[in-house]
Amino acid sequence: MPKGDRRVLLVGSFPFKTEREVFEAAGPALAGYAARLPDGEAQGWNTFPAATLKQAQGLEPSAQTARAQPDLPPYPLWQIESGARAEDIVFAPVGYDTIALRSYTAFVAARQAGHIAPGTRFQVSLPTPFATIGARVIPEQVPAVLPVFEQHFFREVDAIVRAIPAQDLAIQWDVAVEIIQALHGNRPGLLQHAPMPFLAAALARAIGRVPAEVEAGMHLCYGNPGGRHIIEPPSTGVMVALANDVLSRLSRPLTWLHMPVPRDRDDDAYFAPLRDLRLPPATQFYLGLVHLTDGIEGTRRRIATAKKYAPDFGVGWECGLRAFPADTISDLLRLHREAAELL
Repeated sequence: MPKGDRRVLLVGSFPFKTEREVFEAAGPALAGYAARLPDGEAQGWNTFPAATLKQAQGLEPSAQTARAQPDLPPYPLWQIESGARAEDIVFAPVGYDTIALRSYTAFVAARQAGHIAPGTRFQVSLPTPFATIGARVIPEQVPAVLPVFEQHFFREVDAIVRAIPAQDLAIQWDVAVEIIQALHGNRPGLLQHAPMPFLAAALARAIGRVPAEVEAGMHLCYGNPGGRHIIEPPSTGVMVALANDVLSRLSRPLTWLHMPVPRDRDDDAYFAPLRDLRLPPATQFYLGLVHLTDGIEGTRRRIATAKKYAPDFGVGWECGLRAFPADTISDLLRLHREAAELL
């Protein structure tokens, strides 16, 4: 189990406008509990890097459309320009390197001011390259376009790694589109072109791009727009299968793995597949089973059931905190501490 200051994981987003607000709120509240602090993702998540496709040379709008979730209007997908090749696509900057370096400056300032405990790492939470390509390129061209976009995106990861000292840095890959749109069939045809082995190999490449001296984590997700999952997971089964496939392919250790737990799931059926999770001893495991709606008692029930099936684990929220009012954040952070004490 994550020990001491490793019992709590913050997935990423906060309902704040600046990274400084995140560090000043979460740093003191979780000192001794959280080993890493994210910047709050004020710029958004996958809608932000997806904008680079509109500026890419070699892509054009397709007649095909997709939906981010059932209650939203469809959006057009992209395809390789007629007569062009995938390897000739030139993508515009995604911009995560610029954002991360600005946030790290605020992180260092907050640490120097005493808001962040010594030894805490700055966590950069990133959508996977597949999150952009799998969600916004026509399914039959995803295998061709993804490798080109990966190398473009990975160069920005390299820039983050070069600029931030390894002992200060942790990088988390957020895995949502892979599960929602491909493995649960939210986008017709995508699984045909991006089956689980394809997805696992892509995730292994992303984790492998992070140098061994930098912590690397994987957050499995079912989305959280408006505070509710796009698809409610029937169990941990799909996540366990994907995680096992990824772990079997890694050339470096995975520092941590996080899985969400819906607030109404404290039943054996949800957690039972965790018996099959083949987690290396050095990999920290977190379950996102903390929920403000039923507080510490609901969290206690979920922990009790999870302990029947899971390896030792730490706690967190099921996804980011963006959907919550800013004035609830102090209560949310306190609940994380209380949940960690139950372990």
